[in-house]
Amino acid sequence: MIEMKKVICVLLILVMFFVVAGCVQADDAGEDEQDIIIKEQNELASQREYTVSQVNSAVELIEVEKEQAFPQFREKDSQWFHDDFYIFVWRIDGIRMVYPPNVSIEGQDMSELVDFNDKPIGKIFIEIALSEEGEGWIDYYWPKPNETEPSNKYTFIKAASFDNQTYLVGSGFYVND
Repeated sequence: MIEMKKVICVLLILVMFFVVAGCVQADDAGEDEQDIIIKEQNELASQREYTVSQVNSAVELIEVEKEQAFPQFREKDSQWFHDDFYIFVWRIDGIRMVYPPNVSIEGQDMSELVDFNDKPIGKIFIEIALSEEGEGWIDYYWPKPNETEPSNKYTFIKAASFDNQTYLVGSGFYVND
């Protein structure tokens, strides 16, 4: 009987050992996934903060320098236009005033612009700028500069005003789905 108790105790200890070892491994894997999620959330928060900061700075520059600020937004490898980041400016009627990735399409009416899923982003940009807050975020699908396939993009829009004219100023960033 004593031998049977010893065998059962040893078996229970082994079972507990394997259970504990399995749980530790599962927790370690979970922590790695959690670390990745936390890192991605921190990167997203950092991109959001940077975008808001740049748009706010662009609005301040426009409200001081007016349309004389626009050429600065087109300067490649500048604070305003680098990598896949750029500041764009529309009049509130939808006329595109500044679009650094392709200046040849400036002057076009963008109020009817839709994304790859037919989301009416032109109208939404204008609505955000005209809202009580005068600013906000929108997400949609748009190709990165020099690409044709759409990527998920988040854009921050803010209104800027001078000489009884309202503009919307925006910038965004792309995220992997």
